[in-house]
Amino acid sequence: MTLSPVSEPEITASAEQYKALAHPTRQRVIFTLDELGEATMATLAARLDTLKGNVAHHLKVLEKAGLVEVSRTNTVRGGTEKYYTRAQTRIHIPRERVTGQGAGELIHAVAEEMALAPAPVLLAIRHARLTAAQLEALVETLKHLAGPDDLPDAGEDETRYGIAFTVYPTP
Repeated sequence: MTLSPVSEPEITASAEQYKALAHPTRQRVIFTLDELGEATMATLAARLDTLKGNVAHHLKVLEKAGLVEVSRTNTVRGGTEKYYTRAQTRIHIPRERVTGQGAGELIHAVAEEMALAPAPVLLAIRHARLTAAQLEALVETLKHLAGPDDLPDAGEDETRYGIAFTVYPTP
């Protein structure tokens, strides 16, 4: 989830941020802010096809968790309109914070987004027995495949794609 080709430090997510990211609507808010750069509650509600009150609730949770922030305000019709932006564009969730249920919620949120999209360009699922060294090498390779330094954003005129990787021990 990167916005610019300029590399920035990867922030380690707190437990509160991890929990906030586990809701599908909040992930969609984050993804939409990635795409737009900044947006008002009304803009987000229109883009996400949901009620302003719903977006307001999720923005409040994301703001409290430090994942979004108010970038500027504008006075309109006697009120104040807030523009929201991502607080940071790169977040790392440490393995020790990824609980089975929490990981499932994050994956469910991504699956929900995928279900709304046209057929995926690629969907691959594989089970393999790996040594510890193979696992470590695979994880490092996947981290770099979709990282902003190795795969910079192509710009506004190009199609946006979601990229999701997970490596998990099977039951």
